[in-house]
Amino acid sequence: MEPWPTLLPMATPRTSASESRTMIRGAAPKNSGKCRAWFSLESSDLPATSNVCKIVFTYLLKSKRLYSMITPAIHNTRPRQRLTTDQRQREIVATVLALARERGPDAITTQAIADRMGLTQGAIFRHFPDKLAIWLAVFGWVRESLGAAITAAIETVASPLAKIEQVFLAHVAFVVANPGVPRVLFHELQYPGDSPVRVEVRAMINAYHQRLTRLFMQAKVAGELPPALDPTLAPVLFVGAVQGLVIQASLAGDETQMVEGAAKLWQLLLDAYRGRGEW
Repeated sequence: MEPWPTLLPMATPRTSASESRTMIRGAAPKNSGKCRAWFSLESSDLPATSNVCKIVFTYLLKSKRLYSMITPAIHNTRPRQRLTTDQRQREIVATVLALARERGPDAITTQAIADRMGLTQGAIFRHFPDKLAIWLAVFGWVRESLGAAITAAIETVASPLAKIEQVFLAHVAFVVANPGVPRVLFHELQYPGDSPVRVEVRAMINAYHQRLTRLFMQAKVAGELPPALDPTLAPVLFVGAVQGLVIQASLAGDETQMVEGAAKLWQLLLDAYRGRGEW
């Protein structure tokens, strides 16, 4: 199976449908700002911003994680291109994340997915046996794509501490590109029990925590962070900082300032990790 695609731009209160179609063709709307959640088809067209943000967007664009489809706000009456099951599954995943940006996950029914894609509900179930399978595919894509985007970002630096910084900025850039991801993630975590989806989410979070723990341990060994720093607790502060930016962006209804805010917040995190005085 080919890798899952990244979420494509769609019409929002700040982006008209015509602008969205323009973005698909590769041209950015006027006043696009820094690191807007839009994608061109060439990495050279990416907004002028931090290298990390550009690395993440370039990775998502160049590694077959961009699938050319539009998720219209109204039923699409045009004849649809015949796609393979794998292609249609990727389109369904992208549609779920697009819907998550504008409504709660409980409201993302298979009928809502079908309506957005211009399909019948029966067509959705020809590609996924049930709704559970759809959500498992969504979180499978998140786990794979976020992990790969982070790997692409940290390959650009050598020191462990620099890698931690790249992970932080890449994580935020990924959320900017896919704002529906934290919404479905937080929604799933609020329920008790061990559903298959919750097991997948917990495995994803645990793997991410372990990856961060190894980086913090390496930074301590390299003398970049104090010996007294707990490498198992440091990721908690790290993830909490990302969550804080997500909540702030959700309240403002605008994710475009998250990357700039992350660069400033990183300096505060670094001071907290280093502590007072010399070690």
